[in-house]
Amino acid sequence: MSEEFIRIKHWPTDHAEKAYKNGNYIEALQVLHGWIESNLQGLFHLYGVIDCNQDSKKIWDIVNQINLINVTKVLYILNVLSEDEYQQSIKFNGLRNQLIHKIFHDPYEKIYTGISKKEYDNVFKQGLKLADIIRLKAEEKV
Repeated sequence: MSEEFIRIKHWPTDHAEKAYKNGNYIEALQVLHGWIESNLQGLFHLYGVIDCNQDSKKIWDIVNQINLINVTKVLYILNVLSEDEYQQSIKFNGLRNQLIHKIFHDPYEKIYTGISKKEYDNVFKQGLKLADIIRLKAEEKV
């Protein structure tokens, strides 16, 4: 019996956009968040290996444990991310967390009716732009 693996088979931002178009909003946002986090980690990995002559696998194993918010802070401190890119990353992470946690609010007595599509669209579009910015930074470093 062969082992089955779960993975994204298309470019992550394309997958996220397809999930969005299909109404799979949580999947779309989570994939986008994961892709941005992975690209930030990859960027940090590049700086750790190229600029510090460290063992690539060891650095990758360590960097892969740093979440989006912390890797963003480190890249900003190292002057890899501009003030604007830093703020965009922090804002995207915060909005994503806020939206994901709002999903579980109880619509008791119509006090909370869900997440505004406009609010979601704004966060998702910001995330798509941010994903491109971070990916291009890594490509420039290589």
